[in-house]
Amino acid sequence: MHGRGVAQSGSALAWGASGRWFKSSRPDQLIYEAMLPYILYKTASILIRVIPSPVSDCMATFIAFIFFLFRTGIRRNVDRNLAALCMKKTSRFAVFRNFSKAIVSFLKLPPGRSAALERLCTIYGTEHLDAALSAGRGAILVTPHVGPWEVSGARLASLGYRIHTVALEHPSGRVTRLFSSKRKSWGIKDYPPGECVGNLLKALRNREVVVLMIDREFVGGGIHLNFFGKDVRLPDGHIVLSMRAGAPLLPCVCHFTLRKTIEVRIDPPLAVPCPDDDPEMLGRLCIERIERYIREHYDQWFAFDHIWLRE
Repeated sequence: MHGRGVAQSGSALAWGASGRWFKSSRPDQLIYEAMLPYILYKTASILIRVIPSPVSDCMATFIAFIFFLFRTGIRRNVDRNLAALCMKKTSRFAVFRNFSKAIVSFLKLPPGRSAALERLCTIYGTEHLDAALSAGRGAILVTPHVGPWEVSGARLASLGYRIHTVALEHPSGRVTRLFSSKRKSWGIKDYPPGECVGNLLKALRNREVVVLMIDREFVGGGIHLNFFGKDVRLPDGHIVLSMRAGAPLLPCVCHFTLRKTIEVRIDPPLAVPCPDDDPEMLGRLCIERIERYIREHYDQWFAFDHIWLRE
């Protein structure tokens, strides 16, 4: 299974995570460019806990505006992706603003369980997850890159669930370690794509929860599916893991509300696969639900690459 299209998560929640900022070949410049994001995120994570929320919200909006204004390539990608949903370009700045809000909420959250986290984030549908786990084969939550998934994962872990996920590495190793340490402080274990398969299977066999984001393929491989009316290669790691471990696939989504809180919804299992099932059929079941989630929260779909670039 090594190298299959195992779904990605987590550390893509960072401006510049796709590596477009890191182009220099000069060693001194590489060191500078690798250190700068870490210094910025580390400083922001300290400051953001002491400044008032209205101020941090304004800062998030300002940073989003700067990126919206100057990152024309990313803006065009958002335009294309929203067009596939038949959404107007007027929605595109909201995507940048909500992404910036998600970063702020991630950096602001203190380690471990907290009353602030309980007030901020509410999870609906844990009864479906509990029922799935009671079968003794673990559970796989599948979700799109929608909403503040880092904080949502922290809230789920705070309820006592043992959470495992895959995290795409940031070009700066220090940023990757910073984000990973924050997840670990909440009780979330993350793995890089090349080391995840055995760990995720072990987690499922230990009756634990695997969370995977399945609307973007980063590592090659995967499966061809119809996604918003067009053929695209998407991850198949959730399907392979589910069929090998017998773990049910439960769709879920998180999003910001108009009340400035976060809601997470876990839906009943789509399927409990067996080895003889058709992988493409399972993939279609999952991606159809993912499409619905994205349409419901299109202004919180954080897809900054052109999804159909290589169609």
